[in-house]
Amino acid sequence: MNGNKICSIICGSPDGALDSGLVEGFVICADSGLHHALKAGITPDIVVGDFDSCTADIPTDAECIRVSPIKDDTDTILAADTAIERGCTELRFFCALGGRFDHTFANVQMLEYLREKGANGTLYGGSERCYLLKDGEIADIAQFEGFVSVFSLSEEAVVSEEGMKYPLCRHTLKRSFPLGVSNEVAEKSARITVHSGTVLICEYKGK
Repeated sequence: MNGNKICSIICGSPDGALDSGLVEGFVICADSGLHHALKAGITPDIVVGDFDSCTADIPTDAECIRVSPIKDDTDTILAADTAIERGCTELRFFCALGGRFDHTFANVQMLEYLREKGANGTLYGGSERCYLLKDGEIADIAQFEGFVSVFSLSEEAVVSEEGMKYPLCRHTLKRSFPLGVSNEVAEKSARITVHSGTVLICEYKGK
């Protein structure tokens, strides 16, 4: 989604792995994500949340959106909605993987929610990043030392994987079986094509 307005949203996963070099565009901290931002020397444009887990002082030049802790939305969803309201369409969520599994799973579900809102999201945490691909979309992946996993989020997804150690050609992945786990890029570049359905792509740099 090149050319779209970028928002970097810093979440509160306790892994705290934040590469400040990747943070760009409009910056929003979701509650305790402010701790990670300040530690990395980043001053957010907005801080949003119920502040049940944030003890840091909010920078005086940052806008603060405080909500009741009795709510249906997670702080991350609130940050995402705020970004979309401000015209951002490419949302990058840092410190969004690891920690509590229920929060990680909620963030994966949120990727579908963003698509419904006309935005695109990528989750970052430690050495990992996760994102969605839908019908007709393609991901070009450069050579790197690590693993690439592709999981069907729809009941079934028809997928091709080129340039990979275990290639696929219009193979049907099922939500009920993790056939696409732990593949590797085998050539200078690789391509994943989703012919139908929705998949979650997880890239892990490392061995």
